[in-house]
Amino acid sequence: MRIVFQYYSGGGGGLANFALLLQAYLHRFPEDHITIVCSDNSSLRQLKFASNADVILIREGRFKELTRLWLGCVELNSIAKRTRADIIWSLNLGTYIKSKIPTVLSLNNAHQVYPKEDTKTHPGGGLRVFLLRLFFRLSSRAAHGIIVQTPLMAKYVIDRCGKNYPVGIVPKAVEVDRDVGFEPLPAHITDRLDRRSVMREINWLYVATSVPHKNHAVVIQAFQILKNQGKKHRLVLTIDEESAIQWGGDSARQLIREGSLVALGWINKVHLKSLYAKCDACLMPSVLESLSSSHLEAMEWGLPQIVADLPYARDLCGDAAVYVNPYDAEQWARAAERLSEDGVLQKRLVSEGRKRMSEFPESWTECAERIRLFFNSIE
Repeated sequence: MRIVFQYYSGGGGGLANFALLLQAYLHRFPEDHITIVCSDNSSLRQLKFASNADVILIREGRFKELTRLWLGCVELNSIAKRTRADIIWSLNLGTYIKSKIPTVLSLNNAHQVYPKEDTKTHPGGGLRVFLLRLFFRLSSRAAHGIIVQTPLMAKYVIDRCGKNYPVGIVPKAVEVDRDVGFEPLPAHITDRLDRRSVMREINWLYVATSVPHKNHAVVIQAFQILKNQGKKHRLVLTIDEESAIQWGGDSARQLIREGSLVALGWINKVHLKSLYAKCDACLMPSVLESLSSSHLEAMEWGLPQIVADLPYARDLCGDAAVYVNPYDAEQWARAAERLSEDGVLQKRLVSEGRKRMSEFPESWTECAERIRLFFNSIE
């Protein structure tokens, strides 16, 4: 099978996960060939070293949206014809003109199909969300099938686009050693997480990028409340200190100074499992997700978690989390204090999390196999 895969511009954890998926696909199906179309700044460029892949780089200049329009209307279908592709596969936005070549759209961006009232936190504002939703609608009309990560996303896609083609559900995986080759944390990070250095009783971890819907402000406020109560809790974030202060203001600045907030910056996937091992519990206050790796990682690597009381989180975590109003810092503080003192609850959440994870792919290779089956079903 010859595939053209396109994701022109984007980054963060979602792209890192998709790179692992493509890497697993190329390894699992060496008889297939993937032509990857991406920007000249994309981390997907690294996949050109695979023997059954090649990469077409598109310059990422000032007019990205015009370039994206050109790809969707003309160039993507043209590349597929030149490469004699059997499948055109795109992430979030694909071709806008229906082709004789079967076209599959993987949808990971919740802003494109969630109810409009849930998408107000997009950093690009209302116009950006409107355009995303408009061009997704065009992409969906040109598609022969859509792949989403959860039943909830499948429902939103069908509500928005109708039942005109198959909608497949392929959840993401949590990395195993053969996917990334885990390594110990660097010493400078380990030293910052040492409980003895500042007499902290518990390390709380929130793995997320610095974008508005991740809702960092509420947990920073919660840890200010805990500190004011004399509680020895520490919040560990995977954003840098400047970003933490952007979301938490003077509270974040004070917590950093006193050692109650550690803003590590982005953590490479090879160190992620070791980071979880250095922490005791997780927080996930995000107000909008398709399928968050942070939830899965907590359940897979045995940490209890407190999460936003929203449909996407209940759909994913079931009985494996404590649910809290995503906008109420007092509730987050109380929930953190309760969970830290209740060993029975901690063990129950970890046990339920492991049960939940039995329903998810065991590796990115299994994800690739499920996607290959979906491709076969629409040819």
